[in-house]
Amino acid sequence: FFSLLISHLLVSAISPTPATLCKVCTIFKRGICLYGEGNCTAEEGPGCRTSDMSFFNVKDGWLYNHTQLDCYDKCRAWNLVRGRLKVSSFCCKGQDFCNMYRGRSLHWKSH
Repeated sequence: FFSLLISHLLVSAISPTPATLCKVCTIFKRGICLYGEGNCTAEEGPGCRTSDMSFFNVKDGWLYNHTQLDCYDKCRAWNLVRGRLKVSSFCCKGQDFCNMYRGRSLHWKSH
Protein backbone atom coordinates (compact mmCIF):
# COMPACT_ATOMS: atom_id res chain seq x y z
CA PHE A 1 0.00 0.00 0.00
CA PHE A 2 2.75 2.43 1.00
CA SER A 3 4.69 1.95 -2.26
CA LEU A 4 1.46 2.42 -4.27
CA LEU A 5 0.75 5.69 -2.43
CA ILE A 6 4.31 6.97 -3.04
CA SER A 7 4.05 6.00 -6.72
CA HIS A 8 0.75 7.94 -7.07
CA LEU A 9 2.22 11.00 -5.36
CA LEU A 10 5.28 10.97 -7.64
CA VAL A 11 3.16 10.69 -10.80
CA SER A 12 0.92 13.54 -9.58
CA ALA A 13 3.93 15.71 -8.80
CA ILE A 14 5.51 15.37 -12.25
CA SER A 15 2.30 15.53 -14.32
CA PRO A 16 2.07 18.78 -16.27
CA THR A 17 -0.59 21.28 -15.30
CA PRO A 18 -3.59 21.21 -17.63
CA ALA A 19 -3.53 23.63 -20.53
CA THR A 20 -5.85 26.64 -20.50
CA LEU A 21 -7.67 27.77 -23.64
CA CYS A 22 -7.60 31.52 -24.13
CA LYS A 23 -9.53 33.88 -26.38
CA VAL A 24 -7.51 35.77 -29.00
CA CYS A 25 -8.81 39.05 -30.39
CA THR A 26 -6.94 42.06 -31.77
CA ILE A 27 -9.86 44.48 -31.27
CA PHE A 28 -12.40 43.49 -28.59
CA LYS A 29 -15.11 46.08 -27.79
CA ARG A 30 -18.42 45.93 -25.96
CA GLY A 31 -18.06 42.16 -25.48
CA ILE A 32 -17.59 41.45 -29.21
CA CYS A 33 -14.45 40.61 -31.20
CA LEU A 34 -14.33 43.05 -34.12
CA TYR A 35 -11.01 41.89 -35.63
CA GLY A 36 -8.53 39.01 -35.30
CA GLU A 37 -10.67 36.42 -33.54
CA GLY A 38 -9.23 33.04 -32.55
CA ASN A 39 -8.03 30.86 -29.69
CA CYS A 40 -4.67 29.96 -28.20
CA THR A 41 -3.50 27.42 -25.65
CA ALA A 42 -1.48 28.39 -22.59
CA GLU A 43 0.52 25.25 -21.75
CA GLU A 44 2.47 26.69 -18.81
CA GLY A 45 3.06 30.04 -17.16
CA PRO A 46 0.52 32.76 -16.44
CA GLY A 47 -1.75 32.00 -19.40
CA CYS A 48 -4.45 34.26 -20.82
CA ARG A 49 -3.81 38.02 -21.13
CA THR A 50 -6.22 40.94 -21.35
CA SER A 51 -4.82 44.34 -22.36
CA ASP A 52 -6.99 47.48 -22.22
CA MET A 53 -5.89 50.28 -24.58
CA SER A 54 -6.62 53.91 -23.68
CA PHE A 55 -5.62 57.14 -25.42
CA PHE A 56 -5.08 60.54 -23.81
CA ASN A 57 -7.27 63.44 -24.88
CA VAL A 58 -6.52 66.92 -23.48
CA LYS A 59 -10.22 67.68 -23.00
CA ASP A 60 -11.33 64.37 -21.41
CA GLY A 61 -8.15 62.71 -20.10
CA TRP A 62 -7.66 58.94 -20.59
CA LEU A 63 -10.37 57.42 -22.79
CA TYR A 64 -10.78 53.67 -23.15
CA ASN A 65 -10.50 52.56 -26.81
CA HIS A 66 -10.42 48.75 -27.04
CA THR A 67 -9.12 45.52 -25.50
CA GLN A 68 -6.68 42.94 -26.90
CA LEU A 69 -6.90 39.28 -25.84
CA ASP A 70 -4.13 36.66 -26.21
CA CYS A 71 -1.82 34.08 -24.56
CA TYR A 72 1.41 35.19 -22.95
CA ASP A 73 3.85 33.05 -20.99
CA LYS A 74 5.46 35.90 -19.03
CA CYS A 75 2.25 37.75 -18.28
CA ARG A 76 1.75 39.83 -15.14
CA ALA A 77 -0.52 42.71 -14.21
CA TRP A 78 1.01 46.05 -15.24
CA ASN A 79 0.33 49.52 -16.62
CA LEU A 80 2.43 51.12 -19.35
CA VAL A 81 2.17 54.75 -20.42
CA ARG A 82 3.98 55.76 -23.57
CA GLY A 83 3.08 59.20 -24.88
CA ARG A 84 -0.69 59.33 -25.44
CA LEU A 85 -1.14 55.52 -25.14
CA LYS A 86 -1.83 53.65 -21.90
CA VAL A 87 -1.96 49.84 -21.74
CA SER A 88 -3.33 48.04 -18.66
CA SER A 89 -2.73 44.26 -18.68
CA PHE A 90 -4.20 41.47 -16.55
CA CYS A 91 -3.58 37.70 -16.55
CA CYS A 92 -5.57 34.62 -15.65
CA LYS A 93 -5.32 30.84 -15.98
CA GLY A 94 -7.03 27.67 -14.86
CA GLN A 95 -10.38 28.41 -16.51
CA ASP A 96 -10.85 28.26 -20.27
CA PHE A 97 -11.45 31.66 -21.89
CA CYS A 98 -11.01 33.48 -18.56
CA ASN A 99 -9.59 36.53 -20.41
CA MET A 100 -12.97 37.22 -22.07
CA TYR A 101 -14.43 38.27 -18.73
CA ARG A 102 -11.79 40.83 -17.78
CA GLY A 103 -11.10 44.32 -18.99
CA ARG A 104 -13.04 47.50 -19.55
CA SER A 105 -14.69 46.40 -22.78
CA LEU A 106 -17.42 44.51 -20.93
CA HIS A 107 -18.27 47.59 -18.88
CA TRP A 108 -18.31 50.06 -21.78
CA LYS A 109 -21.38 52.27 -22.00
CA SER A 110 -22.26 54.66 -24.80
CA HIS A 111 -22.74 58.32 -23.93
